[in-house]
Amino acid sequence: MGANASTINQEAILLNYVSQSIFIRRLVSQKRRRMLVGGYDLDMSYITPRILAMSFPAERMMAIYRNPMWQVKEVLEMRHRGHYKVYNLCIEEDYDPSHFNGLVERYPFDDNHVPHLPLVKEFCESVHSWLSSDPKNIVVIHCMAGKGRTGLMVSSYLVYSGMLAEEALQVYADKRTTNNLGVTIPSQRRYVGYWQKSLSFPENCPPHVNLPEPTSKVLQQIRIYDAKNVQTIFFVLSEMQEIPGQHYRPSTHKCKNYCSRKIKDGGIDSFRHLYSFITEDDNSEQEKSDEQNCLDYNFDKPLQVTGDVQVTFYEKNVGGRLFYACFNTAFIENNLLQFSLLELDKVGSKGKAIAGPAFRVELHFGPADPNVNQTLSAPSDVNDCSDGGDC
Repeated sequence: MGANASTINQEAILLNYVSQSIFIRRLVSQKRRRMLVGGYDLDMSYITPRILAMSFPAERMMAIYRNPMWQVKEVLEMRHRGHYKVYNLCIEEDYDPSHFNGLVERYPFDDNHVPHLPLVKEFCESVHSWLSSDPKNIVVIHCMAGKGRTGLMVSSYLVYSGMLAEEALQVYADKRTTNNLGVTIPSQRRYVGYWQKSLSFPENCPPHVNLPEPTSKVLQQIRIYDAKNVQTIFFVLSEMQEIPGQHYRPSTHKCKNYCSRKIKDGGIDSFRHLYSFITEDDNSEQEKSDEQNCLDYNFDKPLQVTGDVQVTFYEKNVGGRLFYACFNTAFIENNLLQFSLLELDKVGSKGKAIAGPAFRVELHFGPADPNVNQTLSAPSDVNDCSDGGDC
């Protein structure tokens, strides 16, 4: 009788644990689609019959709120034994490839961030090679949550397969989420667009990849229009740094300083402009008003940037991130980048609170000076902003 009671108690504890784990995983997965297969409830979705997107296959404590590794493996073996390859996009977590019979490849980049385009090229060519080698083969692609980074790379492969960028992003959103919000970070969507511009499709041939040559630009001014209730905004500018033999490219600090209003004799003194897009005679009162409502930083020394760049804005030099944007210098047109609030990444309540109706961020560039030879500082955490003003 005692043994039976003990067994019943253990079964009740196990059932309670399983029930709570499933509840927690569903809570963590939010609006991502889940699959009920083989008795398991997993955070994974078929984007196409041969592309499976999922969250991280976890072990130990992480398995309470992510896909348990052993369940993922069992489902893949049950459905696609001998015909699946796993692609891990995480830089922050890894696992033993033997869990998936050694068929794991890593293409890591930072969470809520973008990859360098050569990484996208290698990824798409690897996926294409695997899928082309056997009609039964499938790919399993994941980051941590299985949404943003996964969506960027899945969409990039769909573009490589012939879709337009917006179509690919929409297919991913439809198949991966229940609220039609797939890749929501503007910079990640921007990079899918960059990738589309890098492809051409010869008739009856695989796509030809024409990655742009590294293009240097000189950043001359950062201007923020219609920022309200704030006198200064701190910014940090960083560049991806290539490390020979590694897929991952860490961010390298380039510059940090303040965009601010200049006050003189009780009025707002106009900034020195490095580009004159309109003549003085044509300046309207509205244009002057817009200019007075700006926060600016003008670079006295040439700041040359090349390749993949991130600019992050903070309410002050310690914490309080407002928003950021990532871009590649090869795709800058007319030496000007403009970002509306909707085109900036991770805009929280503080970022929205300072944005007026005409809010936008502008970065003004000039062509690179071939005589400028800048030495990059060592890689650093862009959130370490305690000593501003070194541009």
